[in-house]
Amino acid sequence: MKQFSILQVGSTDEEGARFNGQDVHKELRARGFRSHHLVWLKTGNDPDTTQIQTPRSNAMQQKLRRIEYNNSVQSLLYPFVFDFPLRQQFQQADLVHYHLIHTGYFNLGALPMLTRMKPSVWTMHDPWAMTGHCVHPFACERWKIGCGACPDLNIMFPLIKDNTAFLWRAKKFFYAASRIDIVLASKWMMKMAEASPLMSNFRLHHIPFGIDTKIFAPGDTAACKAKLGIPRENVVIGLRANANDFKGLEYIQKAFEHLDIDLPITILAFNQKGHFDKFLGRYHIVEVGWIKETDKYAEILQACDLFLMPSTAESFGMMAIESMACAKPSIVFDGTALPEVTFAPVGAISIAPNVDELVKAMKHLISDAKARQHMGAEARNIAVQNYDFTLHVDRMQRLYENCASRSGTAKTKVEEPA
Repeated sequence: MKQFSILQVGSTDEEGARFNGQDVHKELRARGFRSHHLVWLKTGNDPDTTQIQTPRSNAMQQKLRRIEYNNSVQSLLYPFVFDFPLRQQFQQADLVHYHLIHTGYFNLGALPMLTRMKPSVWTMHDPWAMTGHCVHPFACERWKIGCGACPDLNIMFPLIKDNTAFLWRAKKFFYAASRIDIVLASKWMMKMAEASPLMSNFRLHHIPFGIDTKIFAPGDTAACKAKLGIPRENVVIGLRANANDFKGLEYIQKAFEHLDIDLPITILAFNQKGHFDKFLGRYHIVEVGWIKETDKYAEILQACDLFLMPSTAESFGMMAIESMACAKPSIVFDGTALPEVTFAPVGAISIAPNVDELVKAMKHLISDAKARQHMGAEARNIAVQNYDFTLHVDRMQRLYENCASRSGTAKTKVEEPA
């Protein structure tokens, strides 16, 4: 009797490995499963990860991306996944798990064929699958009634003309013919999926993402500060500097403009650089860019005293739980998945999306070291109990087995996690 075999399908492997299927794939192999990862772009050296992209398909993708944009359609023209049934990895799989299929390589029209050939799981990382074009609809609720008359065609992913009603109907058509178990990482996303007419054909499962809580763990904050050239006495405020529509950078910048406190502060910025140049001389600025090495990234988080994540739209919030696991309190905004994910007010401070409120919360945690330490300890406990990677894979393993058993394709019995 052959081993249970799982195929992960995603956009890439190493970048975002904690949530794009790569780390799950590796853990499954360590547990004795046959697992393979099929990705559009491979950047690592895992022998059981295969790249879809070729020089020819890459050139075709660039042309099709322009055609899709010029005609205001999304994920309807790419042909690259229609050959999956011919690929050995697909043929041998007992179950296929799809991740991030809206990044420019997957054709939604292939879902009915692929999901009827193999038991299928799809992790939805954001609400795009439920809308007529956008990754986050913010206050708009037209996704509940078929979109059209879109209030903002420029937010991610932008359209030239309002084709949102057509795209919504196209998704409904393809989904209705598909058989998929949907994984949602937050109750916030679960609630949205339950309200979506597009999701009514699917089985929905709430399974939070997980992290390695042995790597993301409390460390020697003073030593980590020293490695970055940060004075020991500085209060270090970690944050993600990303100038997109919803990561809250504008709120962060305005908060630092209004912050008036007589303590030395270091701004420790991940991701993009240059957004805090105007504060040079007023605050100590450390910009680390995008960190690929997990150990190094965790060590930099350990140098923080608190973490800002005032996203105005967030379907989970991986950096928040990574900070929590390092025993760092966070400040987040209401109206997103973050208050739920951080167990605010226990593991984080959640406030209305308002600069004055953000400044007030920052002042509280900057000036009160005991409050920071207490909330950080609570955050660590929450992360270990709810977001440990082993727990995440246990939950995924159970779902895989249930899906395969339901379809009659399971080859082995997998023990249910306690």
